[in-house]
Amino acid sequence: MTRWMRVLLLRFRSLFIRSTVDRDLDRELRFHLEEQVEELVAAGASRQDAREAALREFGSPASITQQCRETRRVNSLQNLLQDTRYALRTLAKQPMLLVTAASSIALGAGANLAIFGLANSLLLSTPTAARPDRLVHLRTNSGSHTSYSAWRELDASGVMAGIAGYDIESDMNWRGRDVSIGVMPLVVTANFFDVMGIPLAMGRAFTAAEASADRDPRVAVLSHRFWTARLGGDPSVLGSSVILNGHAYVVLGVLPSDLRSLPGYGLSPEMFIPISPALAPNLHAPRAGHLQLIGRLRDGQTAEGAWAALNVAASHWAGEDPLHTGFIRVVDPVGGLYQVKELKEVGAFFAVLLLVTALVLAIACANVAGLLVARSAARQKEIALRMALGATRTRIVQQLLTEGSVLAVAGTIAGVAITAGVARLISRVALPLPVPFDLNVTFDTRLAVLSVALVLVSTLLCALAPALQATRGVLSPGLKQETRTFGPRRFGMRGVLVTGQVAVSVLLLVTTVLFLRNLGLANSLDPGFDAAHTVVAQISFVEGRQGEASNQAVEGIVERLRGLASVEAATFTQGVPLTFRYGGSTGTMMRIEGRAAPVRVEYATNSVGSDYFRVMGIRLLRGREFTNADRGDGRRVIVNEEFVRRYFEGLEPIGRTVFLHGDPEAIPAEVVGVVANSKYRSIGEDREAALYTPFLTPRPPARFAHVLVRTSGPPESVTTSVKDAVLRTDPAAAVSVEPMTTALAFAFWPSRIGAVLVGSLGALGALLAMIGLYGVVSFAVARRTAEIGVRLALGATRRAIALLVFRDGATLVFTGMVIGLGLALLATRPLAWFLVADLPPTDPISFVGTILLLGLTSLAAGWSPTRRAMKIEPAKTLRTE
Repeated sequence: MTRWMRVLLLRFRSLFIRSTVDRDLDRELRFHLEEQVEELVAAGASRQDAREAALREFGSPASITQQCRETRRVNSLQNLLQDTRYALRTLAKQPMLLVTAASSIALGAGANLAIFGLANSLLLSTPTAARPDRLVHLRTNSGSHTSYSAWRELDASGVMAGIAGYDIESDMNWRGRDVSIGVMPLVVTANFFDVMGIPLAMGRAFTAAEASADRDPRVAVLSHRFWTARLGGDPSVLGSSVILNGHAYVVLGVLPSDLRSLPGYGLSPEMFIPISPALAPNLHAPRAGHLQLIGRLRDGQTAEGAWAALNVAASHWAGEDPLHTGFIRVVDPVGGLYQVKELKEVGAFFAVLLLVTALVLAIACANVAGLLVARSAARQKEIALRMALGATRTRIVQQLLTEGSVLAVAGTIAGVAITAGVARLISRVALPLPVPFDLNVTFDTRLAVLSVALVLVSTLLCALAPALQATRGVLSPGLKQETRTFGPRRFGMRGVLVTGQVAVSVLLLVTTVLFLRNLGLANSLDPGFDAAHTVVAQISFVEGRQGEASNQAVEGIVERLRGLASVEAATFTQGVPLTFRYGGSTGTMMRIEGRAAPVRVEYATNSVGSDYFRVMGIRLLRGREFTNADRGDGRRVIVNEEFVRRYFEGLEPIGRTVFLHGDPEAIPAEVVGVVANSKYRSIGEDREAALYTPFLTPRPPARFAHVLVRTSGPPESVTTSVKDAVLRTDPAAAVSVEPMTTALAFAFWPSRIGAVLVGSLGALGALLAMIGLYGVVSFAVARRTAEIGVRLALGATRRAIALLVFRDGATLVFTGMVIGLGLALLATRPLAWFLVADLPPTDPISFVGTILLLGLTSLAAGWSPTRRAMKIEPAKTLRTE
């Protein structure tokens, strides 16, 4: 047996069969002691004198035993195990302390884990794939999308293990039993599954050979949600056909239920379809950006090496097309912080939430620390006795920290259970989103690391300060169980903790009130149009019903609707403000007649039909609306008053000509009308410039259109008639009809989610702080019972006693409020990003409201201890003392 194995075996024996090893050590020590005694007896000493002399020469057996134990080098672990057993025994004798402390930590830890789990699933998760760490996104100079021909050449170059493409922005019509429904597929290149290595729950994926775009493939792989929700989870679906855009697609496989899709952000495509000319008629156009690219690195290949090799492979395009010079711009890892950069607003919102949850955890830990301070005061005799018997302060602090770690572990485990419950709840909630959305909050490595970190942080925040304070006392009063009942420092460590809790609560409540005020103002903001009397129909046409065919279809639908008795007006439009498809936005150079030089303009854009502004209730300020005569060449536009204010420099807009891109040879467009400002992308946006073009102009093939109907009665009364009119015109179309107020739910959803999440966390933090305030005031009353009894015996009135107790609690609250208001003034400034334009982050109503709310709750928290102090009987108290 090698030496290290022998040492390992000895340490294993010392750790796990310590009693046997100690017995062997005790026998050996007694043997050596007796041998020494026998030698002295043989030399002529009496046995009593020989034993005393042997003990003097040999030393203390207990000291030698401890020295021998230290040579085993397992004392630290043995002490930890011993402290853990002792902590479990002592805490089991105080179940209320265990439940209260663990519950506080559970609420704080659960909030942190749940919010981080959401952020992890939405922004940081990697897709379900083979070795996802080897996947990278490829970005080109032309943007996030590139052409089909460019993908094919890059993949054929063999620079990487494989390069695939995908598009999340396509829509298809699925024909069910008696109705067409719009679905969102992930349109992918033929080699997508070969590159990604995505596992399937049933069946198989399509191969590169059978899904080649040249073969115009008709195969599909379904998501688990589509299979269960739309097809009833029928296992015989494999090999059958689903009707998409009027064509039969053969179902090859079904994906697993916990799939994390490649696009990320919680998007959950309902099926995977190979790209084809049927889905992209201009598929082979050299500049048509159909695909986002994802590549798989070879073993040993770095992202930097792939970037260099890809640019070499693409360098020959520079001579053919200057736009392709330095073709590959970015090679980014898939998942992780890369995705946070893509959605800065969402990432910033989760950063705010994580900060709020961290503050809630800090308040919870302060509550537990207050409980442990009170507990250590009751254990003064125990701690003093242990120190008197030789225990070092470090050893006692270690034992007290172990007790805190037991509470932290119990609370964090409960927090994990809370997170699991929240995850199940989220999976069952239908969110008002226009795209399939699925959050798979799973307990992965990141959440495991965060859980361990929360245990460590909670242990330090909960137990370190109480442990240091408990071991700082004087031995004599502790052994005599003397307590200080008089003196100026009545609150001490607990008072400091409560002051900090109140300060943090002020910050949390200010943030909460700001988000609630933001929601209220957002709901009351005038969007600039009338949503109360309008119905929205979203129409998705099948192939062959695009371009001029779709124009004719929407014209026919509107003519049918205008003949209904309850319809005042009807129109059609490309986009609907404040919805997922609001139109678009543009930033470009524009030459305006009467201005010397082209100007950079940024504006929202939409294509609308005749009577659009009348139906929407947007005021026409000057000029006229579009008519059917404006169809054809797109030479007429309408702008809003903000566009005129920004870019016309006081010039009269009506009849003036504008040239897009600043090119004098571009097709000119005449301004025929000016309309009032309205909201476009979000309810909280400031005034935005807008430019409208006629809907019935030639444009790239489009499958989507919206029909808007203004009603004389409740909008719900005509939804069925609108749907019937659409289906009579085009039975194969997928149509969704709803009142405008319902369609705008998406615009208010961010404000509502922010108010609910931040409001809940802020209320939780304030509740924990008030529990801490109640505890510290109650503790002070209990500690000062004798003092209050003496004051009453000497003639103090009960009102004076109430003021005395109330003043102490009010001092803590006031100090915490002052500190918290200072922190809030600084910390709320970055929140301006999330607030409507009319609500400043230093909103005085929010600050004053927070002070009043916290003041009232503080009075409620201190009322019960104050009443208890007023009921103290002096004679009974003095007899007890």
